[in-house]
Amino acid sequence: MRIMMFAVVAVMAASIAVPASAATKRKAAPATASFEKCEQLAIERGVPHGQTGHTEFVQQCMGQRPKGRPTG
Repeated sequence: MRIMMFAVVAVMAASIAVPASAATKRKAAPATASFEKCEQLAIERGVPHGQTGHTEFVQQCMGQRPKGRPTG
């Protein structure tokens, strides 16, 4: 009876640990668009070059994390 209880606990622990470890091994999203494509998409969406938010839009489009504004 004890062996069965340990077996059930071991199976449950393994079923929780495997998906958790797989989630931590995910790679970052690859850059899927070129700079030119993202520039064109920004213009089509009404965020032309020089307008607030243009750089952030292009960076997100290219799969990069936008830089925050400096504080202070």
